[in-house]
Amino acid sequence: MDTAARCRALGLALGAGTGFALTRTYLFDFAPVVLALCLSIGVLAGEAVSRRPPGERRAATLRTRRVRDYLPFRPIAVSLALTSTLAALSWWFHTPDHPGHQVIYFGTAAPVTLMATWATLATVAILTLLSVWLVVRSPQSASQAGGVAADEAWRRATVNHLADAYATLSATIFTAATFWYADAQMDWRGGGSPIWGFALSLLAGLGLAAVAHYAGSLVRPRHITAPDRAAAVEVL
Repeated sequence: MDTAARCRALGLALGAGTGFALTRTYLFDFAPVVLALCLSIGVLAGEAVSRRPPGERRAATLRTRRVRDYLPFRPIAVSLALTSTLAALSWWFHTPDHPGHQVIYFGTAAPVTLMATWATLATVAILTLLSVWLVVRSPQSASQAGGVAADEAWRRATVNHLADAYATLSATIFTAATFWYADAQMDWRGGGSPIWGFALSLLAGLGLAAVAHYAGSLVRPRHITAPDRAAAVEVL
């Protein structure tokens, strides 16, 4: 694991750990915000220590780079699927009580909503797309074929890291929230349904697999595929 990967891993670890701790307190609504903030700082720090390949000059290009040509489809599709599924779950099931044991000790609990979660996901999505656009449309740093290939590889790797980071964020939030809903459904005395509890637990397990996949992609070296190499050697 290189320095950039360590920065991304540390950001995810701090965000997940602090976020879980906040869910057990009255600062419940800040959990997704802290998770997103720590992960974003880790990703930005990782890109900062991974310097862009040096070039002899900023070169103009006659080819317009399009975001859709660089943005990977799979992490974006997974993020949309997980977010849509969580929205459906929050609409179908009653929002569980605050997980901080307030009901046990005080008989009541502060009302819980997922508004901070939706706001966080939407804000990070907009900032991610803006960052991707800036990377894709940044001036070319070289004019020779070798320099163009290195610059193109950096551009694609950076966009992939940004997309994987957002997929990691959405998968982490989905997994935590779905396990939360599943735990509430397992309480059949409180009106839950254990059948739904098991189903939601399996669904959360799929989210956990997505977390493992995309978080793993943040801490391992990025390899440029053959089609990407072919595009990289093209003089823009």
